[in-house]
Amino acid sequence: MSVSVGVRPVIDRTDVRTAFVEEVIAGDAPRQRAAAAALVSHWRPDRWPAGLQSLNCFISTDGNSLLTYSQWASAAALDEALRREESILRPDWEALGVRPGQPAAYELYRVVRPLKLPDPMPVTGCYPAAVFAMNGHEAAREWIDGLLGSEEETEGEERAYPGALAAHFHVASDGTGVFLLSEWASEPEAAAHITEVIEPLLEHMGQGGPERAPVTASTRGCPRRSGAEEPEMRPA
Repeated sequence: MSVSVGVRPVIDRTDVRTAFVEEVIAGDAPRQRAAAAALVSHWRPDRWPAGLQSLNCFISTDGNSLLTYSQWASAAALDEALRREESILRPDWEALGVRPGQPAAYELYRVVRPLKLPDPMPVTGCYPAAVFAMNGHEAAREWIDGLLGSEEETEGEERAYPGALAAHFHVASDGTGVFLLSEWASEPEAAAHITEVIEPLLEHMGQGGPERAPVTASTRGCPRRSGAEEPEMRPA
């Protein structure tokens, strides 16, 4: 397998069916950076669980937390790995000096992008993330569709926001939440969009904000990549 630091993940890759997400709290930037480095090092054992397509670590720009995002070929592969090899996915966080989170599995439901993307395409510089509590799979999908429909009515279908690259809406496997992971060219552009567009839309829908933001205390969370690891491709 190979380790690539700074490589951007492909969130909507076609060989992935399930994502496993966890936020952990470091408390300050030095502990955050140390924990991220230890985590990426921890991902280097020779044995790679079957069905694991990628492991990704993000660090929040406020120095408070980390977010892990792993991609799996199937929910069954993730379940089997959690039963047999949880240590590669969830190390001893407390030994790394951080507070463990509550990991959850998600399935990608919708991806939206501007109708016209920049050319050349900029490298993603910021990944705002948020989780919203839901009451079942149908309610979660209806909420996503409603949010995007309201956005199109008020802002237009073009989604021509400066710096916007993509928004990935996931539904929790147990139906209890929506996980939103977006891609932006920069943090200032993402923050401006949240303030000017997303927060008014949420207020209009009667949703004041996320239940929790996986990377910071608010939807302004803008995690930066710390490292990634993917299985090395070998000939059959």
